[in-house]
Amino acid sequence: MRRTVRKVIILAFVALVATLGACWPSFLRYAALRGLQQARSDGTNMTWNGLSAGFSSVGLDSLTVWIPGPRVKGSFAIPVSLELQQLSLAVKPGSLLKLSPKVVFSTNLYGGVMVGEGETQGIGASVTATLTDIELGKHPQLSALGVRGGVANGAVENLHLISSGVDGGTFSLQLRKLEPPSIDALTTLLRTREFGTVDFDAEGEVSASAARFTTVRISSLFGSVLGELTVTNHLTPQPSIKGSFEVSLSEKGVSTLGPWLPLIPNAGLEATTSAFAVSVTSVPCSAQHAGSSVMRVQFGCVKLGFSRR
Repeated sequence: MRRTVRKVIILAFVALVATLGACWPSFLRYAALRGLQQARSDGTNMTWNGLSAGFSSVGLDSLTVWIPGPRVKGSFAIPVSLELQQLSLAVKPGSLLKLSPKVVFSTNLYGGVMVGEGETQGIGASVTATLTDIELGKHPQLSALGVRGGVANGAVENLHLISSGVDGGTFSLQLRKLEPPSIDALTTLLRTREFGTVDFDAEGEVSASAARFTTVRISSLFGSVLGELTVTNHLTPQPSIKGSFEVSLSEKGVSTLGPWLPLIPNAGLEATTSAFAVSVTSVPCSAQHAGSSVMRVQFGCVKLGFSRR
């Protein structure tokens, strides 16, 4: 009798495990769907297609998230779409044993690939990821504006995300052969339709107090710019910036941009100047007046300083 009862219990347990195993993907899919619906209810503008689930992973054929872009006037910001294709998220089994779940993710993005992993950390989340051959010209909104090419490769490591922004981590980005849009007014002012392509490099680190771009490099048909930039109080509505850049104009740069250099207020540059330095510093907007090199930007005003090299 005892042996029979034991067999029944074992068979019932096996049946329960088998049933849970068979139903688990459905439970996981339901949980993922509820999470997406909750994120949308909380105000995230997003759509998705083709939700599926396995024993420890969730996949989407596509996920489109609309994020606030540059502010145009006051608090109005143009939304920018981020379209992820063939998105896959899987939990690392070993991380569950440590009670610190890590999610591995991968997605196709504008002709390229983004892969990485993330985990909850403190009051936020930590993300490490690499970007490979993502083409900005394939973004529908940028393409509509006339942007072409622009292949991006980069990486972020231990980027700590909190509700107000990023307060930790390192980053690097390389952008190659970006063809800027043709702007009629700029073509008329500079008297050229030959703008070529732009290469851009940046790397740096982020802390709770500042975002530091330790290297910023821009190269184009007109010359190159090399420098660094620090943004303090970057988690507040009014950050402060300070930077310095070395500008070297090519022959094409001197002939095209040179005639405009003497018109820069208080710069002391001549039409034949081929090398100069530019400093950028946040200042109160009350410092802005006619003939000054103070510019109004999205978060306040910055003063530009020039010196010949």
